[in-house]
Amino acid sequence: MNYDFNRKTFGEIFNKALKLAKENKNEAQVYFAEYVQHILNVNDKVNTIEEAERIAKSNFGYFAGYYNQKVCDIIYETYQCSHPIFGDKPFDVSPEEAFQKGLERGRELLK
Repeated sequence: MNYDFNRKTFGEIFNKALKLAKENKNEAQVYFAEYVQHILNVNDKVNTIEEAERIAKSNFGYFAGYYNQKVCDIIYETYQCSHPIFGDKPFDVSPEEAFQKGLERGRELLK
């Protein structure tokens, strides 16, 4: 199947990924592979499929953090990803830890 990611919000992309993860794991893998290829095709700063896959996993892991634990578990298991800052247990992070990790990440980006 060919999925069209052009002119889609990330919410639309993620919600389709979530739906497929719940209903059809094999098709979810096809969707993910096509999303990775889309990233490689449209981002001039991404030069390898491995970079594109890392970005895709980071995107899915980050966005899943806006949902509940059940959704995170489904996304993390299906797409072998985690939250790019809080790892695979974002709900175990206290507000203080989240703040600290955010500061650390900000400092890393400024280097």
